[in-house]
Amino acid sequence: MKLLLDTHVFIWWSSSSDKLTAKVYDLITDTNNSLTLSIASVWGMQIKVQLSKLNLIAPLP
Repeated sequence: MKLLLDTHVFIWWSSSSDKLTAKVYDLITDTNNSLTLSIASVWGMQIKVQLSKLNLIAPLP
């Protein structure tokens, strides 16, 4: 299945947050699924990082 991740879901997943339901976590970690993130999400996260409103574990490429 192809999954388009919402910005918040991506951030919560990448930070191992408990805000994700078990069902969502299972879908994301299922290796049979392919994950996609919108370029607009990356752009928005980068703006927030530059404004010091978002701290990520790893830098955005």
